[in-house]
Amino acid sequence: MKKRIIGVLLSMCIGVMAMGCSLDDLKELQNLEDVNDLEIETVDDSEVKAPTDIQTEDGESVSVAQESNGEDPFKNSELVKNGSATPVTEDGFYTATLQASGKNRAGNPNEDGNVSCIAYDTALTNSELLIKGVYGYSSVDGGEMESNSDDDSFSFKVDANTKFTMLGGVDGPEEVPLESFKQVLSSCADSELILMVTVEGGVAKEVSISS
Repeated sequence: MKKRIIGVLLSMCIGVMAMGCSLDDLKELQNLEDVNDLEIETVDDSEVKAPTDIQTEDGESVSVAQESNGEDPFKNSELVKNGSATPVTEDGFYTATLQASGKNRAGNPNEDGNVSCIAYDTALTNSELLIKGVYGYSSVDGGEMESNSDDDSFSFKVDANTKFTMLGGVDGPEEVPLESFKQVLSSCADSELILMVTVEGGVAKEVSISS
């Protein structure tokens, strides 16, 4: 009976997410104060959390399921195995568009004549964020891009104090654990969302994904 109830709950949850419900809709449906506290027990005891919605620049909602099933999405990453990424330690603000299909465009002028800063491969471990592609750099938060990197592999050191944040959701900024951010980063690999890294003292103070 328990498995049958669990199966029904899972079917309902999947059906709700397939219809593209917003976080507000899910909150009302589940009558929860915080939809991120929604946890459903599966038959194999893995934990599934409700999705986080991020609004893209054109208003499209990107829903990313945060799953904690013990599986590291980057365990087979060639970027991690290679081990030759250039460390980035200069304080400042770094940005790149997450676009796995944009390898041929990285570093080339976009329609506005600006350099296309594209991360076409990414990985996150417990000690570093890795990107492959071209990033833009600014010494001022929210400022104009002052320079850009070559097309290469780069690493940003992360530690226990690094904040991992989702921006642009219907409920505003949301800080998530490193393991959850790994899942989000993997899911957003070709989303054209923006990966932002704030470096202070040679370490990534904050890593975020936004529209």
